[in-house]
Amino acid sequence: MITAGIDCGTQRTKAVLVRDGEISATAVTRTDFDTNKAAEDALGILLDQSGVSREQIERIYITGVGAQTIGIGDGKVNEIMSAAAGAASLVQGCGCVLDLGAERNRAIRLDEGQRVQGYEVNDKCASGSGTFIEAMARVFDTTIGDFGELALQHKKDIILSAQCVVFVESEVISLIHQNEEAADIAWGVLEGVASHIVGLTNRFGKVKDICVIGGPTLNKGLMAALEKEMGQKITVAPQAEFASAYGAALLAADK
Repeated sequence: MITAGIDCGTQRTKAVLVRDGEISATAVTRTDFDTNKAAEDALGILLDQSGVSREQIERIYITGVGAQTIGIGDGKVNEIMSAAAGAASLVQGCGCVLDLGAERNRAIRLDEGQRVQGYEVNDKCASGSGTFIEAMARVFDTTIGDFGELALQHKKDIILSAQCVVFVESEVISLIHQNEEAADIAWGVLEGVASHIVGLTNRFGKVKDICVIGGPTLNKGLMAALEKEMGQKITVAPQAEFASAYGAALLAADK
């Protein structure tokens, strides 16, 4: 059976083609201002990569913040269910999913059967999101990935007092002018982001077997900061950026 899942995020639209439960092809495009075009473009890339025709795909499910604005597909699935389904399939024994996005983070608690038990979503403040990290990377004239690598070279902890994005950026610039090391500042930024994310899981009480999905997982510094803040090892899911699209495709196959 062949199904597809499309995850339309605020910055990127991800798509996954699944054949008999396994990922066969992946695609990513910029969402920009036209969610339908982003979804169609991502689907077109999948077809080109796999050699599969659109008629061979039995069902296409759409998820993500832009799902309701997309006209193609055979059904919609909410972001919690798609993230949980994808993560549970990619990481066996996952007890809590951290779904990290450009503007929103989610913590999803799973029971022993890896069914959704409950979930928490971050507030409107962007200081714990991927967009915030991208803004901080621009201050250092670097990419998000390189910003994470820079943070891993830190030699001391710097605690940032500000919480709002605007004030954090101002504080970071002030620290640069004070000749603090770039690596130490970058680590302080990522520790602050990690603290916001951990606040979500703390609402569940003690959690274990944490797996992480979403684009920000590509930032190794953030993953290290998360482990430090949580006091335990975390598992980054394989194909983490595509986990929600994969989950949508799996749910399409189960229909």
